[in-house]
This record gives sequence, structure tokens and C-alpha cells, in this order.
Amino acid sequence: MNELLEIYEQNRFFIESFLKDTILNTTSNLLSEHNLKHLFEYFKSLELIYVVDNESKTQISPNYYRNKEDGNEKGKSRQYLFKKIDFKNSLMSTPYKSSATGNICITLAIPQNEKTLFLDFNLKTLLERLKLLETHTVFDSTTKLFYALSGFFMMFLSFSILAYSVYEIFKYGELSIMSFFKPIIYITIAIAIFDLSKTLLEQEVFFKSFKKDENIEKKTFVKFIISILIALSIEALMLVFKISLKNISLMSNAFWLFAGISLMIATLTFFIKTNKNI
Repeated sequence: MNELLEIYEQNRFFIESFLKDTILNTTSNLLSEHNLKHLFEYFKSLELIYVVDNESKTQISPNYYRNKEDGNEKGKSRQYLFKKIDFKNSLMSTPYKSSATGNICITLAIPQNEKTLFLDFNLKTLLERLKLLETHTVFDSTTKLFYALSGFFMMFLSFSILAYSVYEIFKYGELSIMSFFKPIIYITIAIAIFDLSKTLLEQEVFFKSFKKDENIEKKTFVKFIISILIALSIEALMLVFKISLKNISLMSNAFWLFAGISLMIATLTFFIKTNKNI
């Protein structure tokens, strides 16, 4: 999914110019409502066409698909489209997941006096047709399936760890301050694993955001490391308590553990400072 967004952003001007020039110059005779379906013959990536009234911002035509026509959307408000598309500088939306087709698409707006024609293009197919993307269906499907299974399995692990942390509190039958330390560590690790699985599923399996966050990997890495540092700090604190109660001569072990944690915190701080956009 990230690859699609990166290629689109790198070639946005070319893609927009190609679509506008082709539609306005080559197929301008097809822009009347009774000829709209013929546009599908020129654009293999085109998947949806509809017309919106400029004054009321409501849809005044059915949804025209490649092989069917749906009149249920007629009369619905499309106010959000006029906010999503910058009509002064660009007539194209950012990539988004279409509620009509379920595919990642971009919308091109063609103003026409009192109405506006909206054309939805399948982003993946469009990039392939323009020779900007080369795909292998079997490999892509296998990769997506692997990421989905891995993400959901990590989510299952995080919930299992969360449930086990509750069991840890009550398994000895009596509560003490020490009985809460390990569950807190387990919960912290569960949060770290859940955040990692959530990011994996959002970025590689499901499409959530309209635009790619270039720092999402760094943000996820920082959140994961912070969670691990919290768990290690609590473990180090537990070690100090245990050593102080049983054998004070082993306190140097706790010192080296704290020293290692401090070094990790210093390294993470340096990483964040050198990546100010995180």
C-alpha cells in the first residue's frame, strides 16, 4: 500500500496532467451525460462516474459503473467532495478508499457550468496502465495474506498476555505490592505488541489514511522501544527490591541493568532529536 502512495506522490503532476489533457482534449465530446459510459472504453482504470450540482452539492445522476448503473446514490449530498478537492490549484483528490467500490482510488473533478463531473480511477490500475507500477498478483496476495496472519496473531498474543497479567495478580490468593510489578510488565509488553500489529495491519493490509505518513515506521519504532524501556525499568526496580531484601552484595547487578537502560534512553533521545518530524 505504501508503494502505491509513494509512486503516486512522485508522479502526481504527470498523472493529473495526463488525465486532464486526455479527457478535456481527446474525449471532450463524451462529457455530456448520455455519453459518459463511453469513457470506460478509453480508461481501463476508470471505475465510477457521477454528476453533482454545483449549487446544492447533491448528486444529480446515477452512479455509472463499467458494467452497471446504480440510481440509489442520486440525490445524496456530496459536499465533502468540494472540500476534499482543491479546485483552484488542482482538480484531483488525494488517494482514498472508495465506499462504492472498496478500492483505493483518486477522484478527478471536471467543472461544467452549473454541474461538476466526478471520475473515480482505480489507483493501482491507473499506475499500471501508465507503466509506473509493475505488479505480480500471486506474490502481492501472498504477501498481504502473510502480513494479515502475522498482524492478527500478534494481536491475539497481546490479548493473551493481557489476560495472563490479570491471572498473575490473583494466582497466589493474596495481594501485595510485589504482585503488581510483573502484571504491569506484561501489560506494557502487550501494548507494545498490539501497537506493532496495529501499524502492520493499517499499513500493509487495510487502508486507513488518505495520505502516507512518511514517519509512521519511525513513530512505531519509538513507541515500541519506549514500551520495552518501561518494562525493563520496572524489572530493574523489582530487582533492586529483591536484592535489598535478600543479598545486598548483588546490588552491582542492578546498577549495570540501570546503566544499560540509561544508555538505551540516551540513544533513543539522540534518535528522536535527529529526527525532528517524529
